[in-house]
Amino acid sequence: MTVGAPSIAPRVDVLGVPVARLSFEQLLRRLDEALRAERERPDYYTYVNAYCATLAARESPYRASVSRADVVYADGIGVVWAARLLGGPCPERINVGPIELGRIVDLCAERGASVFLLGGAPGIADEVARRLVAERPGLRIAGVHHGYFAPEEEAAVVRQINGSGAALLIVGLGPPKQELWVSQHLAALQVRATWCMGGLLDQVAGAVAYPPEWVRRSHVQWLYRLAVEPRRLWRRYLLGIPEFIGRVVHQRLRPERQA
Repeated sequence: MTVGAPSIAPRVDVLGVPVARLSFEQLLRRLDEALRAERERPDYYTYVNAYCATLAARESPYRASVSRADVVYADGIGVVWAARLLGGPCPERINVGPIELGRIVDLCAERGASVFLLGGAPGIADEVARRLVAERPGLRIAGVHHGYFAPEEEAAVVRQINGSGAALLIVGLGPPKQELWVSQHLAALQVRATWCMGGLLDQVAGAVAYPPEWVRRSHVQWLYRLAVEPRRLWRRYLLGIPEFIGRVVHQRLRPERQA
């Protein structure tokens, strides 16, 4: 039986992106509801941090793909502060790391809902599946696929996901590719929910270092990542953060700004 969509969490506009004002516990409850219901299309969750929000402000196709999500949560503390400045404070920053992923797949195991992992280099999703199942034997991984597929292979990837019978599709293609891909194929996907998680699969597989817990608690993951990968990320943080702040201040001062 097809049921109506669940209630929408309050949102605040951050650089054109409707950021949901909810906690991780509320998001888990939304996922739980989605796993047990049949709807016309899957629930779609993704995130924004300062980099993503600035990218969305620059690139309208990405902004449209993100805005189509049922839940866009604040992954970075900068977005939490921006939401507060713009009149719609978020209850917390939601950063999905290995611990949070464990809670997500634990919920799937409890509900008898299988998971499909999409993303990373060849072998990464396989290793993540192996580690997750080793920690929780009740979890069913319906399938895996790496993220290095050509445009002409996309239809086959969608068929593989649908044929697997997965209830939750975890997409780790990184922004903006993951949101553009999900938005393009959302109507064709026969899962209950799809969740964009960026580079988390690489971190869980051990291919990329994950920041210590004290770094997460201090909200300086960007500084940790910059220290680990300075040549790749210096533009994103040293130039991107001032641009993000400037854009948020400009939005705050606009007479037509909506809270």
